[in-house]
Amino acid sequence: MRSNFEDCNETIFNKLEFMKVSKSLLLVFFLILINVSSVIAAPKPPAPMAKSSSSTADADDDGPPPPPGAPIDQNLIILFAGALILGSYTIYTYNSKRKASV
Repeated sequence: MRSNFEDCNETIFNKLEFMKVSKSLLLVFFLILINVSSVIAAPKPPAPMAKSSSSTADADDDGPPPPPGAPIDQNLIILFAGALILGSYTIYTYNSKRKASV
């Protein structure tokens, strides 16, 4: 037979579990809301400029340079290798500090 104390503890535990889940869901909801609102509020990109067909332009001239913040299209292998090395180093130093403190 269960006592009132056990029922009360179980009810409190269920409420705490619900609070943890609801806090997580609330955080996820607001993060998504902030991201969506920033994407919607972003300025529209300018229309692409048409290439001129004048004969005075060099064949190598592709027009003006891209604006800052252009996507990274070259040397991705070097970027991934650097990220892998940095991540490995960080994990190694974390594990070595954790072992030393024990």
